[in-house]
Amino acid sequence: MLLANAFSAGMMFLASVFISRYGGKDLFGFFSVVLGVVVIGAKISTLGLDVAIVRFLPEYRFKKLSGISAGMQRFSLLITFGVSCAGAVAFAILLHFVRGYAPVTAMTAALCLPMAAILAVLQSVIRADANVSRAVVGEAIVRPACFAAGLLFAYFSALGELTQPSVAISYLIALVAAVLVVAELVRRGNHIRWQERFAVTKSQIAVWMGHGFNLLLSESATAVINQAPIVLAGLLLSASEAGEMSAVIRLAMLVIFALTAVQSVITPFLSRAMSRENQSELQALVARASGFAMLVALPVCGVFIVFANEFLSLFGEGYESATPLLQVMLVGYLVYAAAGPASGLLTMTGHHAIARTVVCCAAATMIIGAGAAMQISGLSAGVWVSASVIAVYPILLAFFCKKLLGVDPTILSLRFLLRR
Repeated sequence: MLLANAFSAGMMFLASVFISRYGGKDLFGFFSVVLGVVVIGAKISTLGLDVAIVRFLPEYRFKKLSGISAGMQRFSLLITFGVSCAGAVAFAILLHFVRGYAPVTAMTAALCLPMAAILAVLQSVIRADANVSRAVVGEAIVRPACFAAGLLFAYFSALGELTQPSVAISYLIALVAAVLVVAELVRRGNHIRWQERFAVTKSQIAVWMGHGFNLLLSESATAVINQAPIVLAGLLLSASEAGEMSAVIRLAMLVIFALTAVQSVITPFLSRAMSRENQSELQALVARASGFAMLVALPVCGVFIVFANEFLSLFGEGYESATPLLQVMLVGYLVYAAAGPASGLLTMTGHHAIARTVVCCAAATMIIGAGAAMQISGLSAGVWVSASVIAVYPILLAFFCKKLLGVDPTILSLRFLLRR
């Protein structure tokens, strides 16, 4: 998982540098804003059912409720497809009629939304069977590799330059390839048992939708927190400043890629431990996750702080001025990593309402605070507000983990393993 996420982060970083250097700040800003909308939109389109799959399926398998398991998988795919297609139509209309992009650019960028949403659900189906390394093949390996190949082909073979349509088409092709690969993995592993009877009642659907709605708000709000600074810079300032913000966010988020990896690994095991009411196992899981995340986060953060100017210069001329902003954002994400997998722990143990409230409040604070700061004092103020929100809300989640579960998810939980 760590290697896959490192490959994904590295390839998307190189792709971003390539777009910025050979397409300019405005094209990089366009791609960053579209990518941010697709990430947020895909989270909304799943209605939280992708996370509900990981939450409930291990429990259903443990209780041998195969009919319900197979039925809810198919129901989640159907709902996600319908909602994401509706979102794609709205996104295309916005891009063409409001922002003035060409029809081919608007349609291609919009089609990325249903592909990303379906990919999320299929990956969750695999993760629910504890095949976490196989689950990330599509998103973490196929998608970035195909995207990079598409950009190289467009620039060196087909067009001789990077344009908005070529970037959008390259990303769409990468998502389609990722969906096809993951769908084949689902088929080979028999993760969706199509031959099983669709044994789902209205009450069970209501439970899933209720749980999914809470998860939808949490997951969407998390995506908003990470992507909103880029989108706000593009809407309130300029495409060029959105490019600068995107460079800062993309580099800073490399600090938490190990935490993202271990959260993907442990979520089905957290659900299983909760089903067995094993608090000791819960504490051991999150302690190991926190320790592993910080083992990677500390050196990555240190290197990026020291060589921030050099890393930003890779994006092209004019990015070095954002060096202080990158250093501020790196500290914010380091604190985020130190809080551990608090959000996943609350979600998988039935306290999703608490996680939802905290994360949604953080997202609202991010949009209002960072937006106001950018309007008043520009990009620098927006970065300070964004970094503060990113650092504070995981600490609040960790506090509720300790209060409600008696489990400490932060880096301080390593003392539990030492005593053990």
